[in-house]
Amino acid sequence: MKSAILSLALCLVVAPLTTARSSSSNNNADKVLWRDSGPVAKKDLYWGRGSADRVPKPPFTFVQENLSGSKPKLDVTDAAGVAWSVKLSLPKPGVNEVHAEIAATRLVWAFGYFVDENYFVPSGRIEGVHDLKRAAPVVGPDGSFTSARFERREKGMESRGEWNIEDNPFKGTPELAGLHALMLLLASWDNMPYNTAIVRVTLPGGGEEDRYVLTDLGATFGRMRGGLGKEPNRWVLDEYRENRLVSGVTMNKLAFRAPLLGKDPLAIPVSHARWFLEIAAQLSDDQIRKAFEASGANASEVEGFTAAVRSRIQEIKDKLSTKGY
Repeated sequence: MKSAILSLALCLVVAPLTTARSSSSNNNADKVLWRDSGPVAKKDLYWGRGSADRVPKPPFTFVQENLSGSKPKLDVTDAAGVAWSVKLSLPKPGVNEVHAEIAATRLVWAFGYFVDENYFVPSGRIEGVHDLKRAAPVVGPDGSFTSARFERREKGMESRGEWNIEDNPFKGTPELAGLHALMLLLASWDNMPYNTAIVRVTLPGGGEEDRYVLTDLGATFGRMRGGLGKEPNRWVLDEYRENRLVSGVTMNKLAFRAPLLGKDPLAIPVSHARWFLEIAAQLSDDQIRKAFEASGANASEVEGFTAAVRSRIQEIKDKLSTKGY
C-alpha cells in the first residue's frame, strides 16, 4: 500500500553482519533485502521491531480517510503528534486483515527482513471524524472503533518506488528464496508490487541504503489462491492449518504446492531451503505465540495458529529429511 510507504520505521542500527546486499549505481546506495540482526531465539515477538514506549497514545485526531487498497483505513495523529495509518477490522470472516498483518509482520521481522512498525489497538475513539466512505460501517458517529492495526508513519523515509518479489537484484540468493518460502509458510497470497516499497534510509554513520520491504502482509493465514470456485482469504484458522505446504524434493529443489505470484508452484534449491530452515528452527513456540498475542487474537486462535505455524515448519524439515538433506 502506497499510503504505508512512509510508515516504515525501519531499524537504523546496523548489525555486524549483513547479507543479500548489492551495489546501486544511484547515489552509491546499497540495496538490502535481509540483515542478520542477531540470535533469533532472543527476539521479542510481542513487540517485534517496536516497543512498549512507542505504542499509539490517545487521544487520536482524524486527518483523513485513506481510500487506497480495499480495506477501511484512516490517517490520524496521536497525543504525542505521531502520525499513524489505522486499518480497521471488518466483521465478515476471511476478509479481516488486522490480526493477520500484525502477526505476520512480527514473524517476518524475526527472520531478518524489513517490516512496518505496527500495533494492535482493541478499541478507542478518533476525534473529528467526518465524511467517511469505506470506513463508515466500522467507525461510530462519535469516532469510536474496535480492533484496529496502527502503523507508525515515520518522517525522513524517502520512497524509491516498488519492486517485484520474483524479479529483483537478489535473484539466486538464499535470502530471497527464504523470503519466498516464508511468504508461503504464512500463506501470503497478495505479494504484488503495489504491496512493496523500496525505502532509502540515511545511516547513522553516513551513507545510504535502499531497503526492500513488503509493506502489506494482511492477506495471510488463510487459503491461498487456486482451486475451482474458491477465493483466497485471510485469518481463517481451519483453512490455514489444513492446507499442505510442500510436495517434496525434486531435482535438488524443495517444491511447494502453491505459486508465489504466477501459476507455477514455487521451488527453491535445497541449500536455500536449509538456510531458511536453520532460521525457522530457532523460533520457539513461545515466540510464535507472542506474535499472535500481539495481534489481538483470542486464546484459541493464538494456540491454533501457533501450532499450525510450527506444523508447517516441521513439514519442510520432514520433506528435506526424507531425501536425506
